[in-house]
Amino acid sequence: MCRQSSFLPTSTPTSYIMEHQHMSAEMLSNITHRPRRLLESMITISDPPKPMEAATYDRPSSLGDLDRFPNELLHEVLSNLDFQSITRISRVSRRGRNTVRSLPAYQSLMKHAPDAMAALGQTRLLHLHSASKLLAALQTERCATCPAYGAFLFLPTCERCCRHCLRFHPLKGVMTPTTATTTFALTLAAAKQLPVMLSIPGTYGTKPKLEQTSHELVSVHSAITLSLSLHGSYRKVMAAVGRGVRNPPLDYVLQCMKPETRESLSTDPLMVPCHYRWIEHDPYFGMASVPFPSVITPNTVERGLWCKGCEETYRQYRKGELSSHIIESIVPRKCDPNLALLGLTRRARSRIGHEEHVGHCYGAQRLLSRG
Repeated sequence: MCRQSSFLPTSTPTSYIMEHQHMSAEMLSNITHRPRRLLESMITISDPPKPMEAATYDRPSSLGDLDRFPNELLHEVLSNLDFQSITRISRVSRRGRNTVRSLPAYQSLMKHAPDAMAALGQTRLLHLHSASKLLAALQTERCATCPAYGAFLFLPTCERCCRHCLRFHPLKGVMTPTTATTTFALTLAAAKQLPVMLSIPGTYGTKPKLEQTSHELVSVHSAITLSLSLHGSYRKVMAAVGRGVRNPPLDYVLQCMKPETRESLSTDPLMVPCHYRWIEHDPYFGMASVPFPSVITPNTVERGLWCKGCEETYRQYRKGELSSHIIESIVPRKCDPNLALLGLTRRARSRIGHEEHVGHCYGAQRLLSRG
């Protein structure tokens, strides 16, 4: 969990906080929102697809040798296929269409995340991930690389991510195949093995920019993985690339690849000394990510809530109205308060996560105390 202040405004009695431990939907809506500027900095789909209708026409229908298997076994087989293959099976016959339509992964993803399915299709990545992998991502909440709630799906790796990691984690970026070839010392033949996505024209980025053309892009993670398999070790990759100026620094990227680093996911990146000052403007930020809900139970669908209280705290900090005592109660001394407090305004949480967060969010308590 992120470190946050337990310091409450002097005008807020403890009884008020205890009385409102379980917030009503109205109270929650007063201190949360879903900021369009953050959601629309990623892929947006204007006309998401709808689930296919059942095939009811009366004619012989067959799936060939697969006809021998019951639906339960067919579902198991289909779940291990990618959605491009599954779509092709649905076009084979009436039984194929109805079997795909009844597939739990298909039902859940088309009901709750049609935007993500459309984005995978339009970026030409629909063949890359199995139905079971996509369903597993839908049924989780946590970011793949930190403890925060992941409100987005990083399409090249099918991982749930928070906005901070999509912006600053070196393995959650994309680049052109040419840049990947030179950055990670790949041969031209090896580079052709990289899965290539095609970006969707639209508005992207931290400073909204309209992209009217498509770009061929590959993920940093797949490029460095290929480089390691090509050269054999981290040391040999460094030797092959050389010591020129790079963004991101290769030694930091390689460090993030090591198992011991990937397993250390308990630290909030906003609350550790800043290690991402080297990040330059990323012209492709947002082009490989799409808002993605989480469905932990059939009746619980989360799409992420952002805290108005964190925005209130950041506004006071920028205006110089936040005392050093309050700042130090929120941000560790070695961290940059501006970056940490700004990062908190951009952090999504589940409803339960937000209810827990409000109890020690300085700005949220101020908003609640105002009625």
